[in-house]
Amino acid sequence: MDDFSLFTQNFETPIPEGNFEPTMDDLQDIDLEVAEELNLGKSARRTTDLVRMYLQEIGRVRLLGRDEEVSEAQKVQRYMALLEQRDAAAADYPPIQRYVQLMDARDRLTSILGHRPSLERWATEAGVTVADLKPILAEGKQAWAQVVGLALEELEAIQREGLQAKEHMIKANLRLVVSVAKKYQNRGLELLDLIQEGTLGLERAVEKFDPTKGYRFSTYAYWWIRQGITRAIATQSRTIRLPVHITEKLNKIKKAQRKIAQEKGRTATIEDIAKELEMTVPQVREVLLKVPRSVSLETKVGKEKDTELGDLLETEDLSPEELLMRESLRRDLLNLMSDLTSRERDVIQMRFGLDSGQPYSLAEIGRALDLSRERVRQIEAKALQKLRQPKRRNRVRDYLEALG
Repeated sequence: MDDFSLFTQNFETPIPEGNFEPTMDDLQDIDLEVAEELNLGKSARRTTDLVRMYLQEIGRVRLLGRDEEVSEAQKVQRYMALLEQRDAAAADYPPIQRYVQLMDARDRLTSILGHRPSLERWATEAGVTVADLKPILAEGKQAWAQVVGLALEELEAIQREGLQAKEHMIKANLRLVVSVAKKYQNRGLELLDLIQEGTLGLERAVEKFDPTKGYRFSTYAYWWIRQGITRAIATQSRTIRLPVHITEKLNKIKKAQRKIAQEKGRTATIEDIAKELEMTVPQVREVLLKVPRSVSLETKVGKEKDTELGDLLETEDLSPEELLMRESLRRDLLNLMSDLTSRERDVIQMRFGLDSGQPYSLAEIGRALDLSRERVRQIEAKALQKLRQPKRRNRVRDYLEALG
């Protein structure tokens, strides 16, 4: 069993993305457990000050009775049905499509900022002027109302009631999130992070809960809360994070890659990126070579996306003789690179450590350049073939023959 399996063998299996629903057996198994979780009791006093303040805040909202729960859930479901109709119609109705795009832009910013963005920030994100925001929203909502067969006032009333009911159901069940989150402490995430992930699961439960099925909302929500938390823990266990300053540099490099590809109609080379960002080639390469250690080992890589990143984590232990040979070759190869393409130079320089003195494996180079291991091998072979031409061969013959 691998490390990841050992780490997660006692966890509930995280659900896949999509509309996966708990079965009645799932809900029956946790029904009794929920009743105990809703009472935080003395355990709430053994938390940090920040968590204690949070518990005091959510404790002011009383639990919903059964009739209230059904009433609020019906309002949410009516609103969710209108959202589904809106999204389904967006492709055929440009005003609705523009409306959806604006709302998506606002939601993205809200997620990043932690609060609603200003009109200026919202307009910039959506690629429109502030003056255009209101007309686009008004036209889109009017088209939405027409598609679903409602007056604009009726649509807005359902929207308002649905959002208020959703918020009410979430706030009334946050103590359940805390109770579940506390069960999963010391597994890689702080308690407040667990609460945040569990709250996302609770929100999903509110959106999908069908009160006609017969079970209590707390039972249904418990399942989604638990799955949200366990998925986050599993993701954390599979991922090794980069320092913030490296992440910032990497984001700039990725942005430059996209810009260069759009402008030149080809994949950006490291030299292109260095010039665009006013960095040196070794600096760009150093950042790129840190990327593999920041992503999930289960990430699919290669042109066909059929190989897991973990499969490529090879090590190449070099003997002292090989290291000495490569250092000598490095000096001579630097003078023989002029006829190679930019991509070939990148591969050869990284393969033999011509800039940094640190040679990298085919897999490491592939991860840095977003190429498959096999593609890197092909580029290396082609470059070495060029270097084996008679006019160059004599100078580096011994090295190349030793490398095969």
